Amino acid sequence: MVYAIVRFIVSVAVAWFGVRIIFPAVFRFLKDEFYTNFPSLDKHLKYIIATVIFLVFVLASSISAKAQNQVRHELLQNLTEQLDVREVTSNSSPMIDTYLESVGFTKPVPWCAAFVSWNLSNVGIANPNSAWSPSFAKSKDVIWYNKTGYKQAKIKAKTGDVVTFYYSRLKRVGHVGFFIKKDKSGYFITIEGNTNGGGSREGDGVYMKKRPQSKVHAISRYIKEV
Repeated sequence: MVYAIVRFIVSVAVAWFGVRIIFPAVFRFLKDEFYTNFPSLDKHLKYIIATVIFLVFVLASSISAKAQNQVRHELLQNLTEQLDVREVTSNSSPMIDTYLESVGFTKPVPWCAAFVSWNLSNVGIANPNSAWSPSFAKSKDVIWYNKTGYKQAKIKAKTGDVVTFYYSRLKRVGHVGFFIKKDKSGYFITIEGNTNGGGSREGDGVYMKKRPQSKVHAISRYIKEV
Protein backbone atom coordinates (compact mmCIF):
# COMPACT_ATOMS: atom_id res chain seq x y z
CA MET A 1 0.00 0.00 0.00
CA VAL A 2 2.79 2.42 0.91
CA TYR A 3 4.57 1.58 -2.33
CA ALA A 4 1.39 2.25 -4.30
CA ILE A 5 0.98 5.67 -2.69
CA VAL A 6 4.61 6.61 -3.32
CA ARG A 7 4.37 5.38 -6.92
CA PHE A 8 1.21 7.41 -7.44
CA ILE A 9 2.85 10.60 -6.10
CA VAL A 10 5.96 10.04 -8.24
CA SER A 11 3.84 9.38 -11.34
CA VAL A 12 1.87 12.59 -10.84
CA ALA A 13 5.10 14.56 -10.30
CA VAL A 14 6.68 13.09 -13.44
CA ALA A 15 3.54 13.83 -15.48
CA TRP A 16 3.45 17.43 -14.20
CA PHE A 17 7.13 17.93 -15.01
CA GLY A 18 6.67 16.34 -18.45
CA VAL A 19 3.82 18.69 -19.32
CA ARG A 20 5.95 21.63 -18.19
CA ILE A 21 8.80 20.64 -20.53
CA ILE A 22 6.92 19.31 -23.56
CA PHE A 23 3.83 21.55 -23.49
CA PRO A 24 4.87 24.79 -21.75
CA ALA A 25 1.76 26.68 -22.93
CA VAL A 26 -0.51 23.99 -21.49
CA PHE A 27 1.49 23.99 -18.27
CA ARG A 28 1.14 27.77 -17.91
CA PHE A 29 -2.62 27.51 -18.46
CA LEU A 30 -2.99 24.74 -15.89
CA LYS A 31 -0.84 26.61 -13.38
CA ASP A 32 -2.00 30.18 -13.89
CA GLU A 33 -5.61 29.71 -14.95
CA PHE A 34 -7.03 26.37 -13.93
CA TYR A 35 -5.10 25.70 -10.70
CA THR A 36 -5.08 29.32 -9.47
CA ASN A 37 -8.73 29.98 -10.28
CA PHE A 38 -10.14 26.62 -9.19
CA PRO A 39 -11.25 27.88 -5.72
CA SER A 40 -13.34 30.61 -7.34
CA LEU A 41 -15.22 28.28 -9.69
CA ASP A 42 -18.89 27.52 -9.25
CA LYS A 43 -19.35 24.80 -6.62
CA HIS A 44 -21.28 22.57 -9.02
CA LEU A 45 -18.54 22.88 -11.65
CA LYS A 46 -15.90 22.00 -9.06
CA TYR A 47 -17.82 18.85 -8.20
CA ILE A 48 -17.88 17.86 -11.86
CA ILE A 49 -14.18 18.53 -12.40
CA ALA A 50 -13.18 16.73 -9.19
CA THR A 51 -15.33 13.72 -10.09
CA VAL A 52 -13.86 13.51 -13.60
CA ILE A 53 -10.30 13.71 -12.28
CA PHE A 54 -11.05 11.04 -9.66
CA LEU A 55 -12.59 8.71 -12.24
CA VAL A 56 -9.64 9.18 -14.61
CA PHE A 57 -7.22 8.10 -11.87
CA VAL A 58 -9.43 5.13 -10.94
CA LEU A 59 -9.59 4.06 -14.59
CA ALA A 60 -5.83 4.46 -15.00
CA SER A 61 -5.21 2.36 -11.88
CA SER A 62 -7.63 -0.30 -13.12
CA ILE A 63 -5.95 -0.49 -16.53
CA SER A 64 -2.51 -0.69 -14.90
CA ALA A 65 -3.62 -3.46 -12.53
CA LYS A 66 -5.12 -5.43 -15.42
CA ALA A 67 -1.87 -5.07 -17.36
CA GLN A 68 0.16 -6.36 -14.40
CA ASN A 69 -2.19 -9.32 -13.98
CA GLN A 70 -1.74 -10.12 -17.66
CA VAL A 71 2.05 -10.08 -17.22
CA ARG A 72 1.79 -12.50 -14.29
CA HIS A 73 -0.49 -14.78 -16.31
CA GLU A 74 1.91 -14.77 -19.28
CA LEU A 75 4.86 -15.46 -17.00
CA LEU A 76 3.07 -18.43 -15.40
CA GLN A 77 2.27 -19.87 -18.83
CA ASN A 78 5.92 -19.54 -19.85
CA LEU A 79 7.17 -21.16 -16.64
CA THR A 80 4.75 -24.06 -16.98
CA GLU A 81 5.97 -24.70 -20.51
CA GLN A 82 9.55 -24.93 -19.21
CA LEU A 83 8.87 -27.67 -16.65
CA ASP A 84 10.40 -30.20 -19.07
CA VAL A 85 13.76 -28.36 -19.25
CA ARG A 86 16.55 -30.73 -18.19
CA GLU A 87 20.34 -30.62 -18.27
CA VAL A 88 21.99 -32.57 -21.08
CA THR A 89 25.40 -32.19 -19.46
CA SER A 90 26.19 -30.53 -16.14
CA ASN A 91 24.57 -27.06 -16.07
CA SER A 92 23.98 -27.13 -19.81
CA SER A 93 21.32 -27.75 -22.45
CA PRO A 94 20.10 -25.58 -25.34
CA MET A 95 17.53 -23.82 -23.12
CA ILE A 96 19.78 -23.57 -20.08
CA ASP A 97 22.52 -22.09 -22.25
CA THR A 98 19.98 -19.46 -23.32
CA TYR A 99 19.26 -18.60 -19.67
CA LEU A 100 22.97 -18.22 -18.94
CA GLU A 101 23.78 -16.26 -22.09
CA SER A 102 21.07 -13.73 -21.16
CA VAL A 103 23.11 -12.79 -18.07
CA GLY A 104 26.50 -12.86 -19.78
CA PHE A 105 27.73 -16.45 -19.31
CA THR A 106 28.95 -18.57 -22.21
CA LYS A 107 30.05 -21.54 -20.10
CA PRO A 108 28.11 -23.87 -17.79
CA VAL A 109 27.60 -22.49 -14.27
CA PRO A 110 24.76 -22.83 -11.70
CA TRP A 111 21.73 -21.34 -13.38
CA CYS A 112 18.78 -20.90 -10.98
CA ALA A 113 19.17 -17.09 -10.94
CA ALA A 114 19.72 -16.94 -14.71
CA PHE A 115 16.45 -18.87 -15.10
CA VAL A 116 14.61 -16.27 -13.00
CA SER A 117 16.25 -13.34 -14.76
CA TRP A 118 15.59 -14.63 -18.28
CA ASN A 119 11.94 -15.30 -17.56
CA LEU A 120 11.33 -11.87 -16.04
CA SER A 121 13.12 -10.16 -18.91
CA ASN A 122 11.15 -12.26 -21.39
CA VAL A 123 7.91 -10.60 -20.23
CA GLY A 124 9.47 -7.13 -20.12
CA ILE A 125 10.11 -6.88 -16.37
CA ALA A 126 13.23 -5.12 -15.12
CA ASN A 127 15.28 -7.24 -12.72
CA PRO A 128 18.87 -7.67 -11.49
CA ASN A 129 19.79 -9.51 -14.72
CA SER A 130 22.20 -11.67 -12.78
CA ALA A 131 23.29 -15.27 -12.27
CA TRP A 132 24.10 -14.44 -8.62
CA SER A 133 21.24 -15.54 -6.34
CA PRO A 134 21.79 -12.86 -3.64
CA SER A 135 21.03 -10.22 -6.27
CA PHE A 136 17.38 -11.23 -5.96
CA ALA A 137 17.20 -10.58 -2.22
CA LYS A 138 18.06 -6.88 -2.06
CA SER A 139 16.10 -5.04 0.62
CA LYS A 140 14.65 -2.54 -1.88
CA ASP A 141 12.89 -5.39 -3.70
CA VAL A 142 11.89 -7.59 -0.74
CA ILE A 143 8.21 -7.53 0.26
CA TRP A 144 8.44 -10.29 2.90
CA TYR A 145 11.13 -11.73 5.14
CA ASN A 146 10.97 -15.01 7.02
CA LYS A 147 13.64 -14.27 9.58
CA THR A 148 13.66 -13.52 13.29
CA GLY A 149 14.34 -9.85 13.90
CA TYR A 150 12.68 -8.68 10.71
CA LYS A 151 9.18 -7.30 10.61
CA GLN A 152 7.24 -9.42 8.15
CA ALA A 153 5.41 -7.26 5.66
CA LYS A 154 1.69 -7.83 5.27
CA ILE A 155 1.95 -7.66 1.49
CA LYS A 156 0.46 -10.79 -0.04
CA ALA A 157 2.78 -12.66 -2.39
CA LYS A 158 1.54 -13.09 -5.94
CA THR A 159 2.31 -15.39 -8.83
CA GLY A 160 5.58 -14.29 -10.40
CA ASP A 161 7.16 -12.90 -7.24
CA VAL A 162 10.61 -14.30 -6.50
CA VAL A 163 11.50 -16.58 -3.57
CA THR A 164 15.04 -16.82 -2.22
CA PHE A 165 16.61 -19.49 -0.01
CA TYR A 166 19.38 -18.91 2.53
CA TYR A 167 22.11 -21.50 3.20
CA SER A 168 23.97 -21.30 6.51
CA ARG A 169 27.01 -23.13 5.14
CA LEU A 170 27.30 -20.54 2.38
CA LYS A 171 26.38 -17.65 4.70
CA ARG A 172 24.28 -16.18 1.91
CA VAL A 173 21.28 -16.70 -0.32
CA GLY A 174 22.15 -19.68 -2.48
CA HIS A 175 19.03 -20.49 -4.48
CA VAL A 176 16.15 -18.63 -6.10
CA GLY A 177 12.89 -19.40 -7.87
CA PHE A 178 9.37 -18.18 -8.59
CA PHE A 179 6.48 -18.05 -6.15
CA ILE A 180 3.34 -19.51 -7.75
CA LYS A 181 0.83 -19.75 -4.91
CA LYS A 182 0.30 -20.69 -1.29
CA ASP A 183 -1.63 -23.93 -0.78
CA LYS A 184 -4.24 -24.68 1.88
CA SER A 185 -1.59 -26.16 4.18
CA GLY A 186 0.51 -23.00 4.08
CA TYR A 187 3.20 -24.40 1.79
CA PHE A 188 4.64 -22.27 -0.99
CA ILE A 189 4.24 -23.76 -4.45
CA THR A 190 7.18 -22.63 -6.57
CA ILE A 191 8.77 -23.16 -9.96
CA GLU A 192 12.56 -23.26 -9.81
CA GLY A 193 15.46 -23.93 -12.13
CA ASN A 194 18.62 -25.90 -11.30
CA THR A 195 16.78 -28.07 -8.79
CA ASN A 196 15.42 -31.64 -8.73
CA GLY A 197 12.81 -33.88 -7.13
CA GLY A 198 14.58 -33.62 -3.79
CA GLY A 199 14.78 -29.83 -3.86
CA SER A 200 18.54 -29.49 -4.37
CA ARG A 201 20.08 -26.16 -5.33
CA GLU A 202 22.28 -28.04 -7.79
CA GLY A 203 19.70 -30.14 -9.56
CA ASP A 204 19.21 -31.07 -13.19
CA GLY A 205 16.21 -29.08 -14.37
CA VAL A 206 13.12 -26.93 -13.93
CA TYR A 207 10.65 -28.31 -11.39
CA MET A 208 7.51 -27.33 -9.54
CA LYS A 209 8.22 -27.59 -5.82
CA LYS A 210 6.26 -27.56 -2.56
CA ARG A 211 8.36 -25.61 -0.08
CA PRO A 212 7.70 -25.13 3.65
CA GLN A 213 7.27 -21.44 4.35
CA SER A 214 9.89 -21.72 7.11
CA LYS A 215 12.55 -22.64 4.52
CA VAL A 216 12.04 -19.53 2.41
CA HIS A 217 14.37 -16.63 3.22
CA ALA A 218 12.47 -13.82 1.49
CA ILE A 219 10.08 -12.89 -1.30
CA SER A 220 11.01 -10.12 -3.72
CA ARG A 221 8.75 -8.32 -6.18
CA TYR A 222 9.76 -7.07 -9.63
CA ILE A 223 6.32 -6.92 -11.24
CA LYS A 224 5.42 -3.67 -9.54
CA GLU A 225 1.94 -2.66 -8.51
CA VAL A 226 0.47 0.81 -9.02
